[in-house]
Amino acid sequence: MNANQKPNRYQNTSHQTLQLQAGQTNDTSAHYLPMNKNLLRPSGLEMPTTERMQTLGAFDWKHTINETYFDLDVSFRQPNKFSGFLQHAKLLEIGVSHYHANTVHYNRGRQSSGYIDDSILITFPITGDVRFTQKGRQLTSKPGQFFIELSSLPYEFYHLHEASLYVIKVPLALLTPQMGTIERQFARSLSIDEGAGRLLVFQIGQILALIHNNQLGDLEIKILEQQLLNLIVLTLIAPKEVMMSASSSIQSVHLKRIEHYVSLNLASSDLNPKTVAAACHISARYLHKLFSELPYTFSEWVKELRLKQANHILKTKSYVTIDEVAHRVGYTDQGYFSRIYKQHFGYSPRDTPGTG
Repeated sequence: MNANQKPNRYQNTSHQTLQLQAGQTNDTSAHYLPMNKNLLRPSGLEMPTTERMQTLGAFDWKHTINETYFDLDVSFRQPNKFSGFLQHAKLLEIGVSHYHANTVHYNRGRQSSGYIDDSILITFPITGDVRFTQKGRQLTSKPGQFFIELSSLPYEFYHLHEASLYVIKVPLALLTPQMGTIERQFARSLSIDEGAGRLLVFQIGQILALIHNNQLGDLEIKILEQQLLNLIVLTLIAPKEVMMSASSSIQSVHLKRIEHYVSLNLASSDLNPKTVAAACHISARYLHKLFSELPYTFSEWVKELRLKQANHILKTKSYVTIDEVAHRVGYTDQGYFSRIYKQHFGYSPRDTPGTG
């Protein structure tokens, strides 16, 4: 079978792409999960079929992908023969989707200063292999595995044959309070063959089926999102590959200690590798080695934390002067603080929109 030829179960069917908001139901069919049916079929729920679903062509696919995930440059081997469908459900802040398409290639470019929609995509191949490259890391992810894409950095994502995926989009702001530097797991092929990862995949199918079959209330949506977030954290905080690696576990402990120390001392202007390493009882050389596996340097990370904390203070109006804000996040020069703040967020500290 070539890349653009459908398997028998998709032949002679008309598919429909669904974009569902939580709280809405749709009386059309949604999706069929071609493998792990017992795992992915929630008990007591009607799983949708593909009988009345329409596939999208290349033009509509580009628009749908960019609306659902991020701005991506989408290209096709044979645009005239491309077809795919996407079922998407948005809870409060987390989105889940079932993606099915034949050969397609995505490129995410470098984001301009002021880009603040920091999120991750967690991709689970259900059928087919996916190739992914980000910041020098390359992987091929297969069914039974998953990987993380960072929205803030360029990447390349493609599959050479038909592929079916589950995808979760999560704002980093939901994860970092519980996980710190989640970015250290980016672009690694991780397993879901047991534990929380397997339950997470089941939960995605359950959410899609629930929203397909029911009109959910606000409380139900809130509970569903919290359950999903808990499973995401459990899956990402201790993937099997990390648990089985003594060195990775030790590195994780040291990184958590660094994160804890820096978060408590953001007001200090002296947060450099040497002082932080000494406070955490490691060498500065080892600190740099820990950060060599992350998509940013120690200094870039501290700057990001300072600016995000300043943004939070300014949005919640819990300050008197901009100079006070600068000092509370470790900058003694207000002019320098205001300049890099605007470069990062696209607006000045004084023009920061409030949270209402």
